[in-house]
Amino acid sequence: MGILSKFFGGGSAKPSAEASDAPAPECAHGALVPRWERAEDMGKSDRVSNYYCEGCAETFTPADAERIRLTGTGA
Repeated sequence: MGILSKFFGGGSAKPSAEASDAPAPECAHGALVPRWERAEDMGKSDRVSNYYCEGCAETFTPADAERIRLTGTGA
């Protein structure tokens, strides 16, 4: 096997432990970002339309986001 084959992945690579069939761990939704529908509402916490989780890309209603903050559960 030549050096270019090794560099470009032409060899027989062993699958990594991360590529297993194990389910991914549940997101804790620790990075909830508020979103507003109108620019003039930005910064006003009572006018947040939804929250976006940067960890799993899921969207939550303000009520769900508050529950996640209080209980620490994302389910």
